Amino acid sequence: MPSLAPCAVNRIATDAFPASQRLDQWEAYNASFLVGLRCSSFSDEGLKARQSNMAVGQLALADIDGNAHVIERTPQLVRQHPKESVFVSLVLSSGAFFYQEHSCLHLVPGDLVIYDTRHAYLFGFTHQMHQFLVDTPADWFYRDCSRAQLPGPIRIAGEAGSGRVLNHAFKNLVGDAMARPEGVDQDRMQFEACDLLRAMMAGEAAGSSALRASHLLAARAHIDEHLHRHSMDAHEVATAAGVSLRHLNRLLQAEGRSVTQLILERRLERAAMELRQAALNRYSIAEIAYRCGFASQAHFARTFRSQHGMTPTQMREQPGRHRASI
Repeated sequence: MPSLAPCAVNRIATDAFPASQRLDQWEAYNASFLVGLRCSSFSDEGLKARQSNMAVGQLALADIDGNAHVIERTPQLVRQHPKESVFVSLVLSSGAFFYQEHSCLHLVPGDLVIYDTRHAYLFGFTHQMHQFLVDTPADWFYRDCSRAQLPGPIRIAGEAGSGRVLNHAFKNLVGDAMARPEGVDQDRMQFEACDLLRAMMAGEAAGSSALRASHLLAARAHIDEHLHRHSMDAHEVATAAGVSLRHLNRLLQAEGRSVTQLILERRLERAAMELRQAALNRYSIAEIAYRCGFASQAHFARTFRSQHGMTPTQMREQPGRHRASI
């Protein structure tokens, strides 16, 4: 059962300020809610931009639109405003360019760029722009989403291949959360964002196709829908994804897992999500294990500790657990 909790949304619109103050206000707001940066606009009317920001567990979401402008995170700003994050930016409108680490990327609507905020960068938009941005903690990203440090900015092209499928799923995930902040399942949002980013990074390394991405998304959707069923197995998941088990295992090799391992990981992640919900205290740990598809409590306890580095009881007793109603 999902845990729904209202998420606070912070907003700024530069129209509320005189043209001469807009850049200063925009930079101050971003330093507080996103990242320290310097902004330039060459429009006669100055910067006309809006931004909405929302925290979802460890992640921070931003919905940004405005006229043509350029932002810089200079080496000096990196030192003055340190930020241990990896940003994921989906360009929804406007051509754009992104420079970091001797790489200059040209972006079109539908493209996504992943970059580390610990390194200076330049991000420019040539026309009226709109983007979704997800701020992920660097330790979270490098632990759960990527096996290696980013060598520089990563562009996930949205016009074809797996990028078209994954970027569209990312757009829907962030857009739905920003549109309905009063009912966001924060643990679920983080789980799905991590899953998409992991698939993007694996696909980038493997030269993934749209068909591969579609099969993997279908497999994950089937697993999530049927986690409570102890009888679900790898053959069933492959059939739901429209491929043979051998082929689905081959598709997952880029992520370093098999279908059976994927099922187990998602059962363990769902169990962790439920254990972190204070509203689910009425369920014993054995009942949560059963709800997540584990027929053996001993097997659940052993694999849970291996995956999360703590016992189910220790996770349930952690401070700061969500107390939202379900």
